[in-house]
Amino acid sequence: MFALLPLVGGLILGLLARRRTAIALQTVFFAVAAVVMTLSAPNHGGAYTDAFWLVPILALVSAATLGAGLWLARRRSPRAPTRT
Repeated sequence: MFALLPLVGGLILGLLARRRTAIALQTVFFAVAAVVMTLSAPNHGGAYTDAFWLVPILALVSAATLGAGLWLARRRSPRAPTRT
């Protein structure tokens, strides 16, 4: 469940927050999700060592969602009028 925090948060942050703020908060979201997923792995039938492959995948996917949010925000922003 905590893996959704950096995924959904990255998209929303990319759309609504400034670039530096979005990157900083996305890093915090990722760190919280990684710690919670690692510590709760034995409760869900896994082992602590599952973090060796779960956390890098989560890092890539959360970076991609933040990039998608930033791209969508840039695409939605008003463009300057062009001369004809």
